[in-house]
Amino acid sequence: MIRKICVLIVAFGLTVVSGKAQQSAFESWSVGIDAGLYGAGIQGATSLSPHFKLRAGFDYFIYNQKDVAEFDVDVEYSGYQATATAELTDLEVTFPNFKALIDYYPMKNGIFCLTGGFYFGNNKAFTNGLIRDYQELSEQLGEYPDLRYEDIVITPNDDGTFFGELGMGNGVKPYVGLGLGRTIPRNRVGFKFELGMVYQGKYTLTSPNMNEAGNDWLNGFIDEMDLPVSESTLNWWPMLNLSLTYRIR
Repeated sequence: MIRKICVLIVAFGLTVVSGKAQQSAFESWSVGIDAGLYGAGIQGATSLSPHFKLRAGFDYFIYNQKDVAEFDVDVEYSGYQATATAELTDLEVTFPNFKALIDYYPMKNGIFCLTGGFYFGNNKAFTNGLIRDYQELSEQLGEYPDLRYEDIVITPNDDGTFFGELGMGNGVKPYVGLGLGRTIPRNRVGFKFELGMVYQGKYTLTSPNMNEAGNDWLNGFIDEMDLPVSESTLNWWPMLNLSLTYRIR
């Protein structure tokens, strides 16, 4: 009788210990791939508790375009007035972002979660330009002239090329979102859909070939677009993300 009681106590103790182990942090793990408005990426996740999951990963997006646009610039030099043609020869947009996020599931075994965390990375757009026949123009004038586009003064390189960089927000970007699906699947494979907003911050335009009026021009251009949202709202970036995860433990 005593032996049976001891066996029952041991069995009950093992059950309790096993149940507690299932609830401990870092007990469950998953890896996955995802695709969204910050590009495609990889991520890993672990369980902090029945309600909280921790995710970390890296997303990357790149876009290239040739022969982007053409526009006229004014040439003003010692009473000489004319126009020249400028062209944006190529454009490159890059979004390299690490992320650290926490998913909160209000229901222990639910599929709905609230997400908060941060993205880390500098999202930028680079463009190269060329002033057509700039060398011939400089030989005609005897010097390399400055050029003007609205309030922006462009000082090209000697061969007529120029460069611009659009910084799209801050390096550290807070994120909030809603998710449908499990960060760590109950089975081996799972899917998750996520919708949220990233606070990127202000956009800045810089160039070694342009004066500081570039940022004023950028802000004025945004105002002229007559968008149905305020300028501060443009500091937010919508986030849509789909992920495929695999439970490894």
